[in-house]
Formats: sequence, C-alpha cells, structure tokens
Amino acid sequence: MSIPPSLHATSEKMTVVLENAWAPSTRAKYDNSVNLYLRWCDSERLPLDKRLPASEITLCAFVTHLAGTMAGSSIRSHLSGLKRWHILANMPYTSSPRLSYLLKGADNMTPGSSRQPPRPPVTLPMIRVLHDALDLSNGLDACVLAAATTAFWAQARLGELLSPTAKYFDPSRIPRLADLDNPSTSAGSRKLHLPATKIGGLRGEDIYICRQNGRSDPIAALAHHVSRNGLTVDLPLFSYDIGGGIHLALTRTKFLERCNEIWSRQGWPRLTGHCFRIGGTTELLIAGVPPDVVKAMGRWSSDAFLRYWRSLELIAPKYVERLNNPTRIHSHP
Repeated sequence: MSIPPSLHATSEKMTVVLENAWAPSTRAKYDNSVNLYLRWCDSERLPLDKRLPASEITLCAFVTHLAGTMAGSSIRSHLSGLKRWHILANMPYTSSPRLSYLLKGADNMTPGSSRQPPRPPVTLPMIRVLHDALDLSNGLDACVLAAATTAFWAQARLGELLSPTAKYFDPSRIPRLADLDNPSTSAGSRKLHLPATKIGGLRGEDIYICRQNGRSDPIAALAHHVSRNGLTVDLPLFSYDIGGGIHLALTRTKFLERCNEIWSRQGWPRLTGHCFRIGGTTELLIAGVPPDVVKAMGRWSSDAFLRYWRSLELIAPKYVERLNNPTRIHSHP
C-alpha cells in the first residue's frame, strides 16, 4: 500500500517507531536472517519481484532448504526475521498450515550437533568461591562480586545490568546508582529500577535485591562496592574506579572473564551470563521459596520459567514427597 505524498514525513517517523518495536540486538539478528534468505534467493535464481513479499510456497521452500542443517528453533527465528522485514516494508506475510507442519518436521530433523545440552546454572557454592577468590580491596573485583550476587539472587539478565562498553554507557538502558532505592526492610533489602529490560522495553522494570546470610549476600557486596569505588549517583551502578577519578563501566565480557577465570581453577566449565539467572531461580526453588514468588521476582513468562528449571531432583521432593503423611506441614496450597 502506497503512502500519500502528504504523509511522507509521517511515513518516515512510522519507520523509526516500528524499528523500536524490536531491541537493537534482535534487529541485528533479524537483519542476518534477511541476508541469509536473500543469499538463498540468489542461489535459487528467484526473481526480485518474487522475494518480497515472499509467497507461501517460497517460505516453505526456504524452510525445506534449512531443515536438517540447524535447529528448528533457529529456523523459526529466521522466519521471525523475515516477518519483521515484511512488516517494515508494509508487505503481507503469508503463513499457512503447511508452513507450520514443515517447521514441526524441521524440529524433528534437528541435527545432533545443533542439540545443545541445558546450560548449567551458577550455584551458591560457586558464588561463595567467587567471594573468597576475588580481591575485594580491588575496585574491579568488588564490582564483579556485587554484580554476580545481584544477578544471581535477583534472577537478572546481565544485559539489563551491565553496559556493552566500558567507557560509555547509556543511562536509558543501564542502571545508575540513583536507580538503587534506599533499604525497604529492617534487614536492608533494596529495590533496583532497571531502565530497560527484555520484556518491559524502555519502560523498565523493578527487581528486588534481598538480604542473604553469609558470603553470598548481595546487600553487603553492593555496599562495599559503592564505598570502595566511590560511586556517585549518576555513575553506572556496576562501574569501578581505575584511578585519577576515572570510572569504567563493567562490561559483560569483562565480568564473565573474571568469573570464569576463578571457576576454571576449580575445574568448573565456562559459564555464560544466562547461567546466573537460571542459577538464582534454581537456588530459590531448592530453598523452598514458592514457585509463584520465584516466577514473579524473576519476571519469568510461564513457558520459559518451566523450561529453565534445573536440579528438579532436589526441587521436586520439597513439594511432592510424603504427600500422604498426616504430620507433613503444608506451607503451600
């Protein structure tokens, strides 16, 4: 559908608004999907006017081409990228029952090399090892412990806490010290506002950092970090002093390098950022926190929440074992 000349300015703004419907990382991923599709079109010598909009048979042929070469979930992601491409171009995107069944077939044809084992969670002993191995008189290490305990206990995504670059940070996306509320309980637990999140977008969301006992306590780690690094309210919450009044934002890469450097000495495999989130979830469930509370605190969608449960052999007995025992105290309905 063409845009009337009088609405060209509106059309340009519409494109900008539409682009912001997807996170920058998602846009980059979907752009790669379009490039993959166009290379396939070239190999098939598909005429330009048959590529966009893509017909149902073209989409089916593209899925058939990819089936058996990658995971079905990856093929679905590529189709999502093509759908976005159609939306931006104001072109119809045609799905069909046949396309849906082809995707199911592609799931069943996922090669073994594309089937990744579940990512292991960060565990409470691993957090304690971090505490013991880090030099907490060092600004970077103090910052790493604060970020690790916060990500773990608040079930946070690292991309919502840490800046992608060290020398520049975007306060509309990364929390500052000013985003950390004063203690809300006598124990010192605190609320942290995340300016931008995967689900909430630029509206942001709040997470709750609760006091814990012992070396894994995020409240103590945050207090030490803020004091050691001399943070001011406008600095990134997770930044550290390198001397001369200069602070660098802690990046995901720097953070994971430091954590894995320590854990590798214990023979543990290299872990990714998401392992903190699933680790915190698992630890709370093992500790007997009601699943609905864990889900709400972690801002989980129902399907993902179930998919990322770990250590079910430890969690299940807390809720299922000895159900017919009359002396069993039910703490949950």
